[in-house]
Amino acid sequence: MALVPVLVSSVAANEVTIGLVRVGIACLVLTPLLLWHKNFIGLTSKDWFFLLLIGMIFGLHWWTYFYAIKNSTPSLGALSLTTYGIHLVWINWLVSAQRPKLSDIFAVLLCFCGCIIVVPSADMANQVTQAFLVGVFSGLLYALLPFLHQRVNHLSTTVRSWGQFSFAGVFFLFFWPQTDWQLSINDWQLLIILGVVSTLIAHTLWVKVSTELPPILVSAFYYLYIPIAMTLSYFFLNEPMTTPKLLGATLIVISCLWGIILPALRKAKKS
Repeated sequence: MALVPVLVSSVAANEVTIGLVRVGIACLVLTPLLLWHKNFIGLTSKDWFFLLLIGMIFGLHWWTYFYAIKNSTPSLGALSLTTYGIHLVWINWLVSAQRPKLSDIFAVLLCFCGCIIVVPSADMANQVTQAFLVGVFSGLLYALLPFLHQRVNHLSTTVRSWGQFSFAGVFFLFFWPQTDWQLSINDWQLLIILGVVSTLIAHTLWVKVSTELPPILVSAFYYLYIPIAMTLSYFFLNEPMTTPKLLGATLIVISCLWGIILPALRKAKKS
């Protein structure tokens, strides 16, 4: 998944084209398998509703994430998405109806400081700043997905992955006039890598991991994404790694881990 920011930034295709190719490859492989094993039999209207909801939110998440990468830098796009950890804190407050702890508030403020440091300008007219904020919104959408997947965790990982990809494809089809297929061979090679490695394999595994493993362990794995993505961007795209960017990235990652790990430890202690 850490390949995504570099590949999206490198390919000439726009956000809609990238999204359609990625979900198209995934659905091309998953749909025949599910039909062969008759996995669609027995799905209720509630199951279909949640698969539709998951797919639409995932499609919007992808569009905003690709936009953030395309209009800022691969590292900033990745960093904006990782604020999803702080969004998990907010969502947990709402879902559990619990008052936030002082440590939770500190984590949110720390993440906010990190975001201020990494953006090049506080001016909302700045394109990179706008793109980063769109990426933060993408992080919010991403944080909603595990909660929705848990509502239909009686369905197999393959079925839920198919629903996520196929209905995301429906989302992108609404923007079909924006697609651009005048791409080079190199662009198509990058899109195929995105579709097979970063979508079909990585996202299917992530659906299983984020649904079945403890959140604290999932978060620890997920935040390996940041140093890998930044390293790839530095070596392959020559993106400069300035002191503010590294400092801001550190604050964002620490705040998100803080916001997830401490509540998990408190819950474990009570049980």
